[in-house]
Amino acid sequence: MNQLGRIQQNFQDRILFPQDTDSPAWISPTGRARPETQLGAYSYAYRARLTEVLASDYPAVHMAIGDDAFAELTAAYIRNYPSQYFSLRDFSRHMPQFMQLHRPVTDQQWLYELASFEWALCEAFDAADAPILTEIFLTGYATEDWPQLRFAVHPSLHRLDFNWNIPEMWQVLTSDTPSEITALEGQPSAWLVWRDDLITRFRSLQQDELRAFDCLCAGDNFADICTALATQFAVEEVPYRAVTLLKTWLAQGLISGAEM
Repeated sequence: MNQLGRIQQNFQDRILFPQDTDSPAWISPTGRARPETQLGAYSYAYRARLTEVLASDYPAVHMAIGDDAFAELTAAYIRNYPSQYFSLRDFSRHMPQFMQLHRPVTDQQWLYELASFEWALCEAFDAADAPILTEIFLTGYATEDWPQLRFAVHPSLHRLDFNWNIPEMWQVLTSDTPSEITALEGQPSAWLVWRDDLITRFRSLQQDELRAFDCLCAGDNFADICTALATQFAVEEVPYRAVTLLKTWLAQGLISGAEM
């Protein structure tokens, strides 16, 4: 490694691991501030910016556990997941998994679900654009072709399962006037998160819709979706329910394509 490479490596090590590096003898002491002070400004700015990103991506988690616990959590996260890209877009992506292991929040399992929900909101907002399928487009298919139709979901769409009242908690914790709310464990519930134009939306799935939608996401055709609905409806009711669900998904912009 040449001299410039060694200086760059020393600088990076000092920023990432300020407690584990030697005195910066490689910096000229003739400046207006001591070498430690000069490097300290960069080290502080690096962590402060990453902390801002985490607070922006996980405001409900921050509100739920308070400033001190969140500062401890973010400091530990930054040590374990130093930024590796020019863009900070994906810096926060490992936080939900990290929270399962990091104390003091590891015993509060609902926090993992809350973090997962917040990251899904981030990903949905930043997802790539894609065409939105319309009912008019589907009229181009003949009746006999419908059983073989397969649908592509919009890139912003995420399907989540919660054991706690996560969306309700998120709404309360991120409101203009946050208030206390109790984490309640109940029956598992399925939710969708997606982007509608520039607005991020979310809603729950009914049990029959859940089975049908999971078939759609798995790449099953329209006949398979109807078969899934037939486990919960009388045969004569299935076509109406299938078409109703499809119209709902189209109206909400959840589907971006169809093919045989």
